[in-house]
Amino acid sequence: LLIVIMCRQHNSSTIVEAFTAKLNTNNKNNQPTPRPIIPSDSFAHLSAIKDGIDILPAPNGKGMGAFAATFVAKGSTLGQYTGENLTRRQIEARYWGFSKKANKHDRKWRNSRKRRNQGMSGDYLFDMGDDIFIDGEDADVSSWCRFANHSSPGIMACNIEARARRRQSPMAKIISGAEKKGKDAPTEDDKACHLYFVALRDIEAGTEICYDYGVEYWDT
Repeated sequence: LLIVIMCRQHNSSTIVEAFTAKLNTNNKNNQPTPRPIIPSDSFAHLSAIKDGIDILPAPNGKGMGAFAATFVAKGSTLGQYTGENLTRRQIEARYWGFSKKANKHDRKWRNSRKRRNQGMSGDYLFDMGDDIFIDGEDADVSSWCRFANHSSPGIMACNIEARARRRQSPMAKIISGAEKKGKDAPTEDDKACHLYFVALRDIEAGTEICYDYGVEYWDT
């Protein structure tokens, strides 16, 4: 599965509507992918503690879920969806079955995932545009946001949304015509797009954090 994002401008940030498209999956029978047990000392769990999120078993057989440990006000940023930044070529070689595109780095990546008991389902990908993807499946580098479950839009249970933002880091000067004119030029880091979860409404402590995966996620 590939999570694709469609963005529309919203004040200083961009609202992200996430949905998935099934592309070149190796799971021919559409069977659920077994989920590895995520260690409590992984970054996914540690980031939850930092952001005031509890990772607990979710109801209705959804597996683990993210729950607000304290009250969250509407419009608050709950956390950043982090993970490995991968290129389209890497995604095609590692998840979509394009074996001819795989190289020694892709094989090393797969061996590392297997050795650390990390999943390789491809279910945690966000397409950020420009052939760059955020892969939140590796719990050693991904945040707690990977645990957020789905809820249908328009109901109270759907209480967050994903938004892409440009990092607001200082602009760096470069030796160029722009600097000679006294103007600052953006660095590559300034151009990078980052993904955050934002509260759509007030969220009481103990409430599960859910967002809309989109209709295509469930299209079999």
